[in-house]
Amino acid sequence: MLTAVERVLILTGVDLLRDVGPRQLLLLADVAREVEISEGDFIYRADDPADALYILVEGRVRLETNGRVTSEIGPSEAFGTWALVDDSERGHRAQCLEDGLALALHRDEFYEVAAGNLTLLQEVVRALARRLRALVSERPEEARVEGEGVEKPEAMSDAGAATPADEGPPPASAGAALEAAVLGQPAPSADVPLPPPERLSATDALTCDTPVDPPTPERTCE
Repeated sequence: MLTAVERVLILTGVDLLRDVGPRQLLLLADVAREVEISEGDFIYRADDPADALYILVEGRVRLETNGRVTSEIGPSEAFGTWALVDDSERGHRAQCLEDGLALALHRDEFYEVAAGNLTLLQEVVRALARRLRALVSERPEEARVEGEGVEKPEAMSDAGAATPADEGPPPASAGAALEAAVLGQPAPSADVPLPPPERLSATDALTCDTPVDPPTPERTCE
């Protein structure tokens, strides 16, 4: 069992978390999970959904894309980091070459922590911006003008056309709402909807045209 300090030191090996302060890393260390890995086992395959990033503590892991070895991961190195911001298929597979131990940080648990910590979010966004700039500089032909040729996520399109009457119940949790926003998905709904707003009766409505002295702000007309 790793101590909290050991987990914090391991999390600093993640590129997206490298500049995050120790206080924020302690919060993430509390929700990270230890995963024992065995030689020959697949940690995930190419068509598995990206739901967690991994940091290798002991052992070795090989990454393959379309049958081609792209990297070998050793202790203190992270892999699958885009899982924090992308819920599509992995696109590559990770196979254990030696028995060992990995630390897994699941996306939903990350956002539960990040929802209440603005500093953590800011540092992750900065790290993402650096990584994207590096990709653009290495492959400028893939860069495009902001918004050009990119379809809006369905959640964004729906949000633009929504009216107050279309709004559903509040999100189930701040973390779930934040995760949905990052992934371009509709916000999850709570199980129990809020009761409808209280309306004035016809008799009360008639009195709304009559000045009240002193005014009573709690009585409103629709």
